[in-house]
Amino acid sequence: MDTLYNQRMLHRGSYFFLAILIAGCSYLPSQQKAPVTHTIQEDEDTKISRQFRREAKRQLKLLNNPEIEGYVDQVGRRLLSVMGPQSFEYRFFVVEDSQLNAFSVPGGSIYFYTGLLERAKNTGEVAGVMGHEIIHAKDRHLARLSGGPDPVSILGMLGMILARGGAAAQAAGAISQGIAASRQFAFSRQLEMEADTLGVKYMAQAGYDPKGALGFMKTLDQQRAISQSDIPPYLMTHPMTQERVANMEQLIRTNVERPRSDGPDPLKKIQVMLRLERHDEAAVISEYERIASPNSDNAEARHFVALAQQAQGKLAESRANYEKARALDARRPGIDRDLGKLYGQMGEFQLAHEAFNRALSAQPREALNHLYLGELFEREGNLRDAARVYLDATNLAPLSPVAFNRLGLAYGKMNRPGEGYYYLARSMLLQDEDARAIADFERAIKILGPNSSRGQMIKEELDRLKARGR
Repeated sequence: MDTLYNQRMLHRGSYFFLAILIAGCSYLPSQQKAPVTHTIQEDEDTKISRQFRREAKRQLKLLNNPEIEGYVDQVGRRLLSVMGPQSFEYRFFVVEDSQLNAFSVPGGSIYFYTGLLERAKNTGEVAGVMGHEIIHAKDRHLARLSGGPDPVSILGMLGMILARGGAAAQAAGAISQGIAASRQFAFSRQLEMEADTLGVKYMAQAGYDPKGALGFMKTLDQQRAISQSDIPPYLMTHPMTQERVANMEQLIRTNVERPRSDGPDPLKKIQVMLRLERHDEAAVISEYERIASPNSDNAEARHFVALAQQAQGKLAESRANYEKARALDARRPGIDRDLGKLYGQMGEFQLAHEAFNRALSAQPREALNHLYLGELFEREGNLRDAARVYLDATNLAPLSPVAFNRLGLAYGKMNRPGEGYYYLARSMLLQDEDARAIADFERAIKILGPNSSRGQMIKEELDRLKARGR
């Protein structure tokens, strides 16, 4: 059973060197003389989103780092929390690509490129882009932009790709021709202004500084000025005009809610982690060791040095810097979780539990604390408690496939294959692997018994899944 479950670990999509320009934010010539609103029904939006996610897994290199993904997800959830009831579930993904880009898909799938995260100056700028993209999805701008074509046509439009190198200029020229259609351009400007207006409004309500939205516009403009031949994809799909800039400045003046103070900006750590994903540990250590000189009391710099040293496998040096960072700032976000992970890696289980207890006391609803505590229990061979805290993680992050995957594997190791297959099915479902989810649901039902109460509950879930596919 262990061998079977070990083969079912989450996998990453293969790298594909093309970046997608999404028509929900793109501009295509249209024969429509006036926008048609709400022509795509909610169930069609969700279907389009699911179909696109399947294709994106094949064609984009999606990052598989729970903390980086969790950061983007938390920004999105915080914005959604002030927007009221939603018509569909939003999903947030990170594309491992240096381009300055982001896009949204009908049905609430939103993609951020690592290039955008690395060049954003603060989380306010990330929230500015996120709010804008959520509005494009929430208010069905693709249907309004395209005049309401059928889902197949929309998926074709969503599949537009911009190749790197020489092909980029040709693709840019084709898009420029589309922008030249005056009616379409006027309508597109209307949608951009709507996304700007509502995005800034919700940013302010969620406690983000709306100046971040304008700051990102300036970042785009600076990038364009640096290289006229390499226009950021985000700028081509969201043309920036003086009218938009003036509107944004007015919005900032009118949305004057006081930004929420959350302590150190988490984006700085995320940017370091992105560098570590590229195996840039030596440069990170060199940069932050200069800041964390022997007489420095900079907890942040020591924390980042410790992260890079841990990635290099220099565990003793990493431990010294983590502990120094915590001594300098015991309330530093994530420091106890990172210490807990390191202590567990070093076999210092008692210290690891003490660190995770502190992390959970400070952030009891942070799913990552539960996820990594589960890994610690597994290291100790305590599968019962591992399953318990993995279950807590699934409750706190119900759209994250990672926790469901770990929970399923833990139950498999506990010789409880019925529950194991059930949670693996839930993980597959969240990865849009419907056929594999169906197979695992059926295995779970067979093992647990189709007439048992648990088996009947799973069968109801399975029937809903099969009905959705028809």
